[in-house]
Amino acid sequence: MVAPPQLDPPRAEDKTVYISFRNLSDANVDLRNQLRAGASSLGWVLVNDPEKAKFRLRGDLRFFGEVEPESGGLGAAAGMGIISGAATGIGTYALADTVMGNNASSVIGGTAGSLMGLGIANASRPREWAMIIDFVLEEYSETPVEFTIETGSSSDRLDGAGASNARMASGGSQRSGNSSSASSTRTSNYFPHGVRLSAWANQMNMAEEEAIPHILPRVERVVAQILPQ
Repeated sequence: MVAPPQLDPPRAEDKTVYISFRNLSDANVDLRNQLRAGASSLGWVLVNDPEKAKFRLRGDLRFFGEVEPESGGLGAAAGMGIISGAATGIGTYALADTVMGNNASSVIGGTAGSLMGLGIANASRPREWAMIIDFVLEEYSETPVEFTIETGSSSDRLDGAGASNARMASGGSQRSGNSSSASSTRTSNYFPHGVRLSAWANQMNMAEEEAIPHILPRVERVVAQILPQ
């Protein structure tokens, strides 16, 4: 939903990554294993010390819940505003063109640079569940870089089904919460790129516990879209 950065392929000795994860949603989900497995399968060396990594990938699970069928979670994601901790001015606020259809032809990635999970359609009026994750990919530079970042705090809740806007979800659900943000200028050897992911599954009468096994493999595979190759 916010395209990944176009970075130069790293040298083999520079393919070291530190991965962290926070769950800021109400869902009882831990994606740390999926993120680490996705990086390892691509030949990245996982390190435990963030100061010794050439790249650092932080994932924040912002939302998991039922959304309007065929929406891919777009409405909920668009209403979340900034990607906290990412540098501004690199598309942080802009949604890329949507790459999704009405059936299983929806893809991860696409010519427009969208970053989406696979939609699993099985009926004309399915139930749809979306998982929205904010990533910050920090890239090491030997020369310190000055950049502006925005940090935000929010407390959002979407009650019931529907993709939300500022006041009301499209399915008749009420969205409530409050948020605040502030910008600051920093100098660091790690430049923070922001990426927002929406991964979803839909199927007739699909329950929450049925959706998660379809979504988690998509999250693991999407690491290939974020880390440079």
